[in-house]
Amino acid sequence: MKSSFISSSAIQNAMRLTIRQSQQQMVKSALEATTGVYADIGVSLGSGAAKSVNFTAELNRIKSLQGSNSVVGGRMEASQLGLDSMKTAGDALVSKLTALQGSQDKTSITVAVQSAGDALASLMDTANSRYNGEYLFSGINTDVQPLQNQSATVTADIQSALNTYATGLGKDVSDLTGDEMETFITGTVEPMFSEASWTDPTTGWSSASDQNMSSRISNSEVITSSTNANSEGMRYFALAAVTVSALAGQNLSADALGKVTSMAIGYSAQATSGIVTQASQLGLSQERLEKANDALDAQTSIIQNKLVDLQGVDQSEASTLVNALQTQLETAYTIVSKIQQLSLVNYL
Repeated sequence: MKSSFISSSAIQNAMRLTIRQSQQQMVKSALEATTGVYADIGVSLGSGAAKSVNFTAELNRIKSLQGSNSVVGGRMEASQLGLDSMKTAGDALVSKLTALQGSQDKTSITVAVQSAGDALASLMDTANSRYNGEYLFSGINTDVQPLQNQSATVTADIQSALNTYATGLGKDVSDLTGDEMETFITGTVEPMFSEASWTDPTTGWSSASDQNMSSRISNSEVITSSTNANSEGMRYFALAAVTVSALAGQNLSADALGKVTSMAIGYSAQATSGIVTQASQLGLSQERLEKANDALDAQTSIIQNKLVDLQGVDQSEASTLVNALQTQLETAYTIVSKIQQLSLVNYL
């Protein structure tokens, strides 16, 4: 019989190879047990890896859209709150003016003038509000403050023009009739708030763009996602407030003051109507955004399910393999340790 031997060095090297392979497999299995997907998609799926890449890219695109939609939705919500605030201020002004009608009481007039000033201040403050660092009512000029308060200059111009108008009629301002006051307001005050005057680069109130922002909310859908301060609603709001501020305290006759009040109430009603129209248009865009987000959520769910089917591993099986590899590694470490302790000295 022929005997043979196995070198302890060979056994030790074999154990080291086993340990290295087990460690690599253990890292891979631990990652799969934790994430629930293959550690190496390319090796595990082969030609199917292309589908995985495409699905992942589509998910990233959808997440990008959802992120931008969140910003768009927040901007439109903030704009709606601003428009609602303007409407509330306009309604409050109408209430004060209605109480003034038919009265020449100095206190009531003072209150009405103060209310007009407060309403205009509210308009300016709200119209110049920002969201996420961008002006809400500037159209596409989101880095430009939309409104500058020109009420002091316009009021002085209106009062000067009123004196000239009365002088031309051979009257004092206090002697003007309601019809004459209506003619003055229609012919002189209203044009100061036309769109051309409102947006005049030198003397106008607004630096906003007439063009509103557009936002892509899905692959095939783009919405108008902002509004601007050049709207008829905001112009009529300022017209109503300045008409009262400039004219109500000019010692007018009861007839003329009644006409100022009634016309200011009419302008306020037009302002409210215009603001409600803006809010309705934004509301339609918000509804479309909500539906687009629902569709994106559904697409995300479908694609994620496909990815799980494609990349998913049995996490329980992976955990079991990790435990088995751990046991195998401990055994290998023990064997290597025992071999390293072997020495001829122990047998001499």
